[in-house]
This record gives sequence, structure tokens and C-alpha cells, in this order.
Amino acid sequence: MSTNPESDTRERLLDAAEKLFAANGIGATSLRAVTAEAKANLASIHYHFGSKDALLFEVFARRIKPVNARRLTLLGAVERDTPGDLSAIVRAFVSPALELLSRPEMGGRNVTVLIGRLYTEPMQIRLEILTMFEEVATRFTAAISASLPHLDPVELFWRFHFMVGSMAFPMVAGDIVEARARQIGEVSDVDKNIDRLVRFISGGLAAPATEDDAVSKEDQGED
Repeated sequence: MSTNPESDTRERLLDAAEKLFAANGIGATSLRAVTAEAKANLASIHYHFGSKDALLFEVFARRIKPVNARRLTLLGAVERDTPGDLSAIVRAFVSPALELLSRPEMGGRNVTVLIGRLYTEPMQIRLEILTMFEEVATRFTAAISASLPHLDPVELFWRFHFMVGSMAFPMVAGDIVEARARQIGEVSDVDKNIDRLVRFISGGLAAPATEDDAVSKEDQGED
């Protein structure tokens, strides 16, 4: 089967950039290093991407867009089959991301390391990459709101971002978490950890909106 040389070069550049950005850091990786790793010439970077920032964006887009597409597919199934099921909504959000850890063909650990490195990049680059998540954030926020109508928009905003943080930490600090787990005789298992995370996040999302609400619910339970 014939291949497209231009497409092949582009993929090699993305593979090389992903590997080197993760291993050495984004700022510490030169375009010359990327082209050397990819066995391509420097002009090919400018031809396919235009700039280092654009290359970084495409490195993320190649991995994040399929994850987000999977999230939206799963959410659509929840909304069709079990609307309002909070645990299923949370699972649809976290499982496609955490499954990256065990899928080297989708970037695996390189992607999770890059997510951590992204936090040290200039704000403008981070904001551009965050645009990839706008539809996901909108759809999942709406689904959680429908499931938890007691949350006002401000409370929902913060809880959504706490959910993102709870999901991101075991991804970007996976090696450290796994090392600590081994100290207590635990072998990290992605599927089990997804189950744990879904229970944890669902409990936090569903908590009373305020301390007064919590007291009120306790009083109602005593009647």
C-alpha cells in the first residue's frame, strides 16, 4: 500500500515532538532537535506547522481530540439511556482520559507528562489549547446541572473544575502515585482507579451546596 510522503513526515514530526517535549520539556526542546529525531529537515516544520507553538498545539490536538470525541459519544449514550445518572456522566468524562495511561498507541505517558508541562507554558498557549475542551466543558456542565439542580452556576463552576483537577492529578503524577501505591502493596490498575475516581467525584459533586443545606438535610432526616 502506498503512503503519502508529506503525511508520513508530518506524523514523524508529531511523534518526535511529543517524545522530546515530554522527555526534556517544551522550552528546552529546539525545533532542530525535533527534526533530527524525525529525520526531517528544518523547513518541514515550517511547511507543516508554521511555528513551534503551532506544532505544540497539533501535538495536543492529535491526542486530545479523540479523547473528547469519545467523551461526547459516551455522554450522548448516557443522556439517551440513563439521563441524570451522575456516576455515568462522571465516568463518561474521566474514563477516556485515564485510559490514555494504558494506551501507548494514543501517546500514553508522554501525553500525561505533557499535560503537566503545559502548566509552565505562557498563558496564551494554554488558553489556545484549552479551546479544544470548550464543547466538552459546556456539554458536561449542562449534564451535571440537570442531574444536580440544587447547584447554582457559581457552585457548579467550581465543582466542575475540582472534578478536572481530581482527574488530572493521577494522570500527571502517575509515576509518583504508583510508586507510593507499591509501598502499601498496591498494584495500580487503571480500571479500578477509574471506579474509585468516579465514586469520589460523584460524591463531591452531589454534596449539599452549602453548610446550611447540609444541616437542613440532616434535620429533615431526623423527622
